[in-house]
Amino acid sequence: MDNNNLNRLKNMNITIAGLGMEGGSMALAIKEWIKPRKIYGISRTENTIKAAEALEAIDKGSVNPQEILEDTDLLILSMYPSGIVEFLRKNQQFLKPGTVVTDLAGTKKKLVPEILSFLREDLDFIPGHPMAGNEFSGFLNADKAIFYNANYILTPTEKNKPENIDLIKTLALEIKCKGVEITDIETHDKKIAYASQLVHAISVAITNSPSYDDQVEYFVGGSFKDITRVARINPNLWTDAFLESKEDLLIEMDKFLKEFIKLKNALEIEDYETIWNILEHSRQRRSREI
Repeated sequence: MDNNNLNRLKNMNITIAGLGMEGGSMALAIKEWIKPRKIYGISRTENTIKAAEALEAIDKGSVNPQEILEDTDLLILSMYPSGIVEFLRKNQQFLKPGTVVTDLAGTKKKLVPEILSFLREDLDFIPGHPMAGNEFSGFLNADKAIFYNANYILTPTEKNKPENIDLIKTLALEIKCKGVEITDIETHDKKIAYASQLVHAISVAITNSPSYDDQVEYFVGGSFKDITRVARINPNLWTDAFLESKEDLLIEMDKFLKEFIKLKNALEIEDYETIWNILEHSRQRRSREI
């Protein structure tokens, strides 16, 4: 535990901009395990602010960013990538010099360079991405437990101050993430296209099959429930994510289709040995601990 950075976090006013499921979960986790001086929330709707205040996820919230941002030491942006850019362009003027800014977005390759192209020099933006979430949306589905044992990815830039990178590392560990991975934005987006976006795309395709009918519930087991869980998807968020990662996701889709067709072709000609080898190769690879 880094006591210096933990004490620094405890003495900060921390603001969550975007109180959906993930932002709300972050607020709950920070309030529970870090207990900063103040935790603020910014949302587009009064109802969300009232709910977050009533559940004591935040100390104070507002639909007007200015009054909160002026008293913010650490700003956490929990929005769609396009929303993050728009929010910072419009509201960075209200932030104090030296404010640390981070995000929770699942794509970085387009987002980070765009932000750096206009961000004030006296602000320190540290791109972040907790590998945590659930299949629901909205503040009322917030759950601080989503971060437990999750990975937290950071893609720092050359402009970041080492002490502020360490600050976000400490935040991640204090909200119960199991570790922090440091990488570059290209690697991040390639790996996320495979490990997250492709999985969501496959889940959606299975759920949209004509075979998903009123009787299917009587024939499903754990494997079907596991693979279709994330098909209960937030279309606004994931349309944005798919389009942001178009090039990387299309590459991963092509790789998937190649493997799928290989199995399909072997099945058509009843090639037992090839089918067995494909399945055994999969078993061995997945037997490794993740």
